[in-house]
Amino acid sequence: MLSNLLSSINDNVYEFLDKLVFITPDITKSLSPIIGTNNHFGITLICNSLVYGFLLYYGLSYLISHLTFSQIETPLQFIFKLLLCTLALNASEFICSGLISIFSHASNIVCELGNYMFGFDVSFSGLIQDIIPKDYFLSNSFSLFSFDGLVNTSISFGFLSLSISYVIRYIILKVLIIIAPFAILSLSSNKSSWFFKAWFKNFIALLFLQVFIAIILLVCFIIDDKDRFLPSQIMYIGMIYSLFKANSFVREFIGGFSTDTNFSFSNISSIFKGGASK
Repeated sequence: MLSNLLSSINDNVYEFLDKLVFITPDITKSLSPIIGTNNHFGITLICNSLVYGFLLYYGLSYLISHLTFSQIETPLQFIFKLLLCTLALNASEFICSGLISIFSHASNIVCELGNYMFGFDVSFSGLIQDIIPKDYFLSNSFSLFSFDGLVNTSISFGFLSLSISYVIRYIILKVLIIIAPFAILSLSSNKSSWFFKAWFKNFIALLFLQVFIAIILLVCFIIDDKDRFLPSQIMYIGMIYSLFKANSFVREFIGGFSTDTNFSFSNISSIFKGGASK
């Protein structure tokens, strides 16, 4: 039963893991009805209505500033900035697609570099098939209580945990695309511009993650092919751990959300016990 479970994990995970990691601009197509294809419905309609709220807020702040002698930007500066933000929020889907396209092309360049220079299919499907043969868990050589069986079992659950982490990233990216018009509009006021900065940092960090993962995959294939100074099982565990820590590395450089997951045997057992381990 365990061998069938592990074989099923490997067969199903690698088919969609590459699609989850290497995001393309197509991710925005399903969100068009929510964002709004014009300024008459969807999130775009709400944000266009909020433009009048920002105008009213600035007008009141400008009048109060004459009484309190506080510093405030000139009406010409505010109107010009609000106009630019209004134009940008109505093109938020196009802006997000453009940013996604940049990072998608960058990750594709890294993958194609491995294919061109070393002849590797730099992808998760290629890595899984290289690490664990497709019929390994169904063969007579598989034993959970052997070193190879224990390592390969850990690798299989590791890939399952990675897929959960990348699903979280995929969902968060969609959420950030949906709230993009609000983030762009927040730039029109110095009081709310922090929201755009936080949104932009998290959006770029999640997109840059796929470039970083492509580089890790490229290095994994090179190490697997050239550097056999350690047992292959130890190298494979190091590869999986590096992929696990990719999000943490990117957060150290850029910042952003954490999509790390901890999927171990203790977590699995806690599910059957009816609660989380403490």
